[in-house]
Amino acid sequence: MYGKLFAHRAVLSFLLVMMLLLSCVLRVAVVATDDYKQIQAGQTAYRIEVARLRGTIYDCNMVPITNSTPKTVAAVAPTPKGIMAISTALNGEALQSVLETLKNNMPAVCTVNEKIKSEGVATTLVYNHIGENLPACHIVGYTDSTGHGVTGIQKAYDDLLYSEKNVSAVFTADGKGNVLAGIEPYFENDLSVVHSGVVTTLDVNVQAIAEEAVSALKSGCAVVAEASSGKIRAMASVPTFDISDLSKSLTQDNSPMLNRALSAFNVGSVFKPCVAAAAFENGYSYHTFNCEGSLEIVDRVFRCHKLSGHGNMDMCDALSQSCNCFFYNLAITLGGTHIYKTASALSLSTEMRIADNLYTASGSISTEKSLLNEGALANLSIGQGNLMASPVSMLNLYTAIATDGSYYLPSIVEKTISDGKETLYDKGYKTRVMRSDTASVLREYLETVITDGTGKEAAPKSCTAAGKTATAQTGRYYENGEEITNSWFCGFFPAENPEYVVVVMSDSKLNVSTASIFAKIADGITELNGKNVEIAD
Repeated sequence: MYGKLFAHRAVLSFLLVMMLLLSCVLRVAVVATDDYKQIQAGQTAYRIEVARLRGTIYDCNMVPITNSTPKTVAAVAPTPKGIMAISTALNGEALQSVLETLKNNMPAVCTVNEKIKSEGVATTLVYNHIGENLPACHIVGYTDSTGHGVTGIQKAYDDLLYSEKNVSAVFTADGKGNVLAGIEPYFENDLSVVHSGVVTTLDVNVQAIAEEAVSALKSGCAVVAEASSGKIRAMASVPTFDISDLSKSLTQDNSPMLNRALSAFNVGSVFKPCVAAAAFENGYSYHTFNCEGSLEIVDRVFRCHKLSGHGNMDMCDALSQSCNCFFYNLAITLGGTHIYKTASALSLSTEMRIADNLYTASGSISTEKSLLNEGALANLSIGQGNLMASPVSMLNLYTAIATDGSYYLPSIVEKTISDGKETLYDKGYKTRVMRSDTASVLREYLETVITDGTGKEAAPKSCTAAGKTATAQTGRYYENGEEITNSWFCGFFPAENPEYVVVVMSDSKLNVSTASIFAKIADGITELNGKNVEIAD
């Protein structure tokens, strides 16, 4: 009896143990299967990030300014055919580095000279977003380590240009992460990101001419715009900055990170055509004055730059010789209201939009009420006193004179492209400042500045031109006590049928005159366009 009971209990115990063992086995199997599934899900695609994708900034002819230097990148699997193919494409240290990676049964990514057609290798084009010699670096701008725009167009259009997508080499791997033979590598490379972007009004060929010409200045800028549209074809500021070492540029003298074309400076005599336009529009075109070198206004003596005086001056003579006394007298005769209204219509001192989210610095001008003071009015008449404006803003005055008395606000963007859809930038409507006959006469007068007056160095060799010089006092001084001045030349060419308006400004001691830089730009663009004409001596 006891034997049967013992045997029965033994069978039950055995069954219980077996059940426990089976339960453990099943539990282990379930856990192992779950872990394997997790490994398989996380490592079936082995990715190597190659580059960050960002939209392209183009010039007006669809020449890439950014993403301009493509290179061919190869993804190589650690297979016999992959190793053989890359061994014929590379040599030297580059090959040895790749082979070391492949021998460790790891995939490799490298730059090659051309596309490789072989099993075990995939190739794609990758664009360096910023090259070494970036044209128009100040207005194009730069990005930070996260790929977002920090300055210029890069910042203004960051919502369009930025992308979270990358170029990645993809290899198929097993659950343990080992690259599987027989399955070809491939690239994730969404070129639609690169093809989208911002089309600027810049022309890289005109930009190169302006940059080369303005490089003669220690610090300053040059802006070139199309007279008929206000579209900016070149914007060059010096000194430039090293886009590969921004921290170095931040500590250098002369503020290389500053875009001087958009910054406000003291204007000086390049403002005088604004006063002349106001006079013409209000019946004072025949104004004359005898310059004796100085003029007493209220209780202060205002002097001409020619201390001995210019003698009898009419409007043409006064512009040609830049006679201060003539313009002191003209402004007081005309009254400040007319000059103020003309300057305001030109947006010389206001913050001015040149693209979405991109503006010039706001300048300054005396209030209409303050110009009741004849001393303040005399200062404004020669572009001094409270008047400050950006070089881009000065385009408005000279564009109006160069055309029919009206201007478009300068613009730097032509259109944007996103997913193949183009959106034109709205540059607005023309603003009329003066009658067309006023503009026509002023064009003739400003041509004499170059042929017979203070701007002879601005005469191009290849075409006619017109414009105005200026040396503006700033009220600031160098350590040696010498006053810091801003030197300008604003003009257009050809004189008889202007196509381009150019503003050149220097805010440091001159190595060469701003007038001569204007001439160099005019000659360069004329040669570029194949329109050289013989100029009589």
